[in-house]
Amino acid sequence: MSTAATAIFQQAAQLSEAECEELYEQLGNHLNRAPASEEPLSSDMQATLDRRWDEITSGKVQCRDAFEVLAELRAKYHV
Repeated sequence: MSTAATAIFQQAAQLSEAECEELYEQLGNHLNRAPASEEPLSSDMQATLDRRWDEITSGKVQCRDAFEVLAELRAKYHV
């Protein structure tokens, strides 16, 4: 751990349980947010993603495990 992270951890260790829970939630929110540099999806891309998600959830298409598909392709093309 960096010196800064160690200092922060030592301070956090002195917090009450409620304060620790609040800090945990805030850190989780911080880590789960989209990067600031990420551009929003275009309306066409969002429409495509929505359509594909609907196809999956309705059962119209079925997802397959990527590792199984790759193994089939390797066997088929002798890679």
